[in-house]
Amino acid sequence: MTVFWQLLLAHLLTDFTFQTNSIAAWKRKSVWGVLIHSGIFLILSVIFTWHELGNIWWKFPGYVCIGILFLMHFAEDFYRIISIKRAGSPDNIFFFIWDQSIHVIFIFLFSPLLTGNIAVEKPFIILSLAVLVTHFTSILIYYIEESVYGSDPAANRLKGKYFLILERLFIFVCMLLPGYWWVIFPSAWIVRPLLHKNKTDFSFSWVNVIISNLSAVGLGALSRIIIYS
Repeated sequence: MTVFWQLLLAHLLTDFTFQTNSIAAWKRKSVWGVLIHSGIFLILSVIFTWHELGNIWWKFPGYVCIGILFLMHFAEDFYRIISIKRAGSPDNIFFFIWDQSIHVIFIFLFSPLLTGNIAVEKPFIILSLAVLVTHFTSILIYYIEESVYGSDPAANRLKGKYFLILERLFIFVCMLLPGYWWVIFPSAWIVRPLLHKNKTDFSFSWVNVIISNLSAVGLGALSRIIIYS
């Protein structure tokens, strides 16, 4: 399933790491923003699966499947935006999870199911988990906090976002260190309150703190198992 992990990483990078606030705002205002956003997925998919493009994936050559996935990515994002802006659909965690599930399902359906080289798969899996632990978790926390605390101004819930992203990434990387070096993680956990004490501009909710740490520890542990298995 090497191609699946390559396409999944392309999707996660497109929807989270490379989707800046400017691109997200552009998507909501113009179809061109959606097209450019989907084009990033197309470019990354071609780069990651370059050596597989001529092979048959799901009844079609790889390059045709990527073209279809590009169109589906565009259609799903355009549908989500129209549903929220014109149909009044709530932009909540359920719609967010539904949207991401649709993307992943299509990637799975159009990916070849032949077993890949695990040595090639592992880096794409670990990088996908790294995106999940950083930018994906930030968006997930955003929607969960909205469900718990209501739709207060987004800026209030996004304060300190990058600080927590770096903190989760640090814990995630510590969990991947060989031997017993991963025990640096408990040290980071102990130092954590001191770091937050100095960040007087940030006021993290209990939802934010719990989900952030569970994400870092859980995905870090999973990545460690994958690397050393």
